[in-house]
Amino acid sequence: MLNTVKISSCELINADCLEFIWSLPENSVDLIVTDPPYFKVKPEGWDNQWKGDDDYLKWLDQCLAQFWRVLKPG
Repeated sequence: MLNTVKISSCELINADCLEFIWSLPENSVDLIVTDPPYFKVKPEGWDNQWKGDDDYLKWLDQCLAQFWRVLKPG
């Protein structure tokens, strides 16, 4: 699911980060606002989809690596 809102020169994108971020070129984003899952807070919740700590941390590392790739320097 992708939702986009354009306000003046800003574009707000609400999407699954690992699905969408691959389409962005390096050093092209000014700001990333994220709210990652808390992991294991709700036994039946979306944030409990990983098999264990290592799987969750691997997913989080993938996100952070892509954030680093697309964020503009400085």
